[in-house]
Amino acid sequence: MLISPVNAQNLRVISLYPGHSDNIFALGGENILIALSENDDVDLLPNLPRVSIRSGAEKILSLSPDIVVTRTFAQRINPNLYNILERAGVKIISLDPPNWSDFPEYLRILASELNLNPDSAINKLNNIRADISRQAERIRTKPRVFIEATSREIHTCAPDSWAANLIKLSGGINIADSVRPLRSGSSIAPFGLERVIKSLANKNLDIYIIQTGAMNNTTLKDFHSRHWAGALKNVKICEIPEKYLSRPSLLGLEKGGRMLIEIFAESQKGEQIN
Repeated sequence: MLISPVNAQNLRVISLYPGHSDNIFALGGENILIALSENDDVDLLPNLPRVSIRSGAEKILSLSPDIVVTRTFAQRINPNLYNILERAGVKIISLDPPNWSDFPEYLRILASELNLNPDSAINKLNNIRADISRQAERIRTKPRVFIEATSREIHTCAPDSWAANLIKLSGGINIADSVRPLRSGSSIAPFGLERVIKSLANKNLDIYIIQTGAMNNTTLKDFHSRHWAGALKNVKICEIPEKYLSRPSLLGLEKGGRMLIEIFAESQKGEQIN
């Protein structure tokens, strides 16, 4: 159920990061959004204009926003934009994508800044997580899962990443739970083909998930063209969009969890989905 905005009817908000857009929509704030990032999903409020993080101030000001919600990455790319907007009286809310444990606080801040209901936001998060956990109970044996975050050198998702936590919540076991991130705070970690094959030899791999999106422009067809793909003939190979596996959002959490549970359940039936 969507949350009704509280005293937010007159706000005019532009979101310049898809994760923020997803969460504002999920929290019932679709009526205060007047424009989205050009990287937002095409089916999310398709009638709203799209704005680039590299847009000039004139284009954004022509939409008469009260608030622009962004992230520090976008501010670094186009710092003059935000200086001009603030001088014009536009409030800038800069929130970086949160990690799994910080997500509740992120939702509280986002909801409070936009005059939505923070407590209802947390309730919605808790309800989604509880529902995924309940659905995961149908998984008889926890499958051993590997996530390909990038095909180059076969990087995976760091143990504390959003994707790794979602795998766990959905009833799977991340076989790369001991790897170290590329750098502090990174959601990506090196793994390599040798360790994939070793996990296979040790019968420690049931499902190989390809995360598709900006970080990994790889498809199932691409995977099967690899010279070593035949070694995984008894492993379930599937792909999940990055926005459902790694984007910190209520919409992604709900859909990503549902997709993972279906994959895990089908893997135990011996069905092939690749």
